[in-house]
Amino acid sequence: MMDEITASLALRHTRGLGARTWKRLVTAYGTAQAAAEDWRHWAERRLASAAVAQSFGAAAWREAVQAEMQAARRLSARIVPWSDAAYPPLLRAIADPPILLYIQGRPELLSGPCVAVVGSRRPSRYGTDVAHAISRDLARAGVCVVSGLAVGIDRAAHQGALPEVGSSCAVLGTGMDLVYPAGHRELWQRLAQDGVLVTEFAPGTRPEGRNFPYRNRIISGMSLGVVVIEAALRSGTAVTAALALTQGREVFVVPGPVTAETFHGSHQLLRDGATLVQSGADVLRELTEPLRRYAGDPSVRTPESGAVPASPAPPSASPPPAFPSEDARAVWQCLHPEDARHVDAVAQTLGWDAGRVSAALLLLEMEGLVRQTPGMYYTALRG
Repeated sequence: MMDEITASLALRHTRGLGARTWKRLVTAYGTAQAAAEDWRHWAERRLASAAVAQSFGAAAWREAVQAEMQAARRLSARIVPWSDAAYPPLLRAIADPPILLYIQGRPELLSGPCVAVVGSRRPSRYGTDVAHAISRDLARAGVCVVSGLAVGIDRAAHQGALPEVGSSCAVLGTGMDLVYPAGHRELWQRLAQDGVLVTEFAPGTRPEGRNFPYRNRIISGMSLGVVVIEAALRSGTAVTAALALTQGREVFVVPGPVTAETFHGSHQLLRDGATLVQSGADVLRELTEPLRRYAGDPSVRTPESGAVPASPAPPSASPPPAFPSEDARAVWQCLHPEDARHVDAVAQTLGWDAGRVSAALLLLEMEGLVRQTPGMYYTALRG
């Protein structure tokens, strides 16, 4: 009898059995193992053609599966099948999800809210700075920032998010044993330690051009939305945005100079109805409802980050509320239940930029811990 990982690999290596077919199988049976055991009835149940069922039964996949299993054992990565609880929940629901993932680093990051940040491999300084800032603010709010480890915007997104509580996820277009591009070895190692690396490709898979559209569907598929920082027309970033729309994801776009060709794709997305954003707080505000579902789940609360309160908490006889992040705690402790404070005053007290404070205030609003009044003034509430 096969285990779940072996069965998943067997399905993947069966000739003629594509992503949509295996998804029908594992959806019908619940697991790849159960599907593999009942292969003789696939055609009868109209889950796969008779030819595909016979191909699986002939076990021509056996040698390829054994080779991949041996290569996988040499890695420190974890193999996560589609049916595993650690598989990213949003990715599981797309039409053509990977049957399994190799994951290295902190897989728990993938059970919380994720947002993709993507863009040009040859960005402007403006685009690089904005990607870094938006990713930083998203991760400070407990969102895992997803990108593709490419040069340019991807690199800036990972670097902005990695030091923060939400951290970052890199989706690879190669096997887990290859660092691509080679110049990103240090960033790759930081992601493996403090963030998370994900790929569907077997060990030894080279960075071939055909791999990257498959990678891009994972980037958008595991995310609540995709933030496009800088995209030319007919670019890989524009393709990722199109994939996001077909998957029912939100697409957010940062505007740029109208004279810059690297933003022409971005502006076309805006004409087509994408949402204009200028900061991480804008993205968080647009995703309030889906983020609220995560905020209510204690398993995805952000960990302690060591932030130091700037002033005493509002007086109360009741115990302090549970906070969605340490940034949120620090901001809440700068507020009072009766005297409203402006967002800029809070930023000045903490020595933070306004975007960081706004992101924390949005999380507090979602938790019912602050009230906003006209003019960007806030008062503290009890949870």
